[in-house]
Amino acid sequence: MRLLGITDLHGQQEMLQQILRHAGAADVILLGGDLTNFGTSLIAQRMVEIAQATGAQVFAVAGNCDSPEIDSTLRRLGVSLFHQGVVFQGVGFFGVSAMPPWHGTMYELTEEEIAQSLQDGYEQVRQAALQVVLSHPPPYDTPLDLTARGEHVGSRALRQFIDKHQPALVVCGHIHEARGTTRLGETVVVNCGSAMDGRYAQIDLDDDGQVQVQMRRV
Repeated sequence: MRLLGITDLHGQQEMLQQILRHAGAADVILLGGDLTNFGTSLIAQRMVEIAQATGAQVFAVAGNCDSPEIDSTLRRLGVSLFHQGVVFQGVGFFGVSAMPPWHGTMYELTEEEIAQSLQDGYEQVRQAALQVVLSHPPPYDTPLDLTARGEHVGSRALRQFIDKHQPALVVCGHIHEARGTTRLGETVVVNCGSAMDGRYAQIDLDDDGQVQVQMRRV
């Protein structure tokens, strides 16, 4: 299965189109939050529609620069993984939106709320042979949540979930400067980087759970 991880578009519809042309065919497109830059649900909907026009299966979560209203729109469009689990071609997908608490001016969730979203989704796909998590924030205390100021700002609940359940793959974003991959036990974690700058991840997931990642840029 080929997946495209695209996060942190921040409203750049033309860049999404460029990325999709550059990437070529994929089975699944994962839109990992910050679809907008404090924008409207209509902008988020347009992002989803652009991705769906490729013919790929699209899944999405909202980011800290989105809103609860955008999460509602993603649910209405049938692409949300927030508190949701979906099995597609034998792989279980679920996820979480927003980010852990910071200073209360963005779309934020408590760590308890993040944990609940992950658990809710996992319960719906736990029988699948492989699980993939789509999360806007990266897991805590990894190279992928380290800011330019040297602070780890990822989700502790996500890190605890990974340590316990070991999904095959976690796709995240949020910290633009921490783009890259790491491994937590058997789990491959990918911070796709800032799609508004043309960055994305091409990920191949084999039936046996092997993950191959290419960090790409338009």
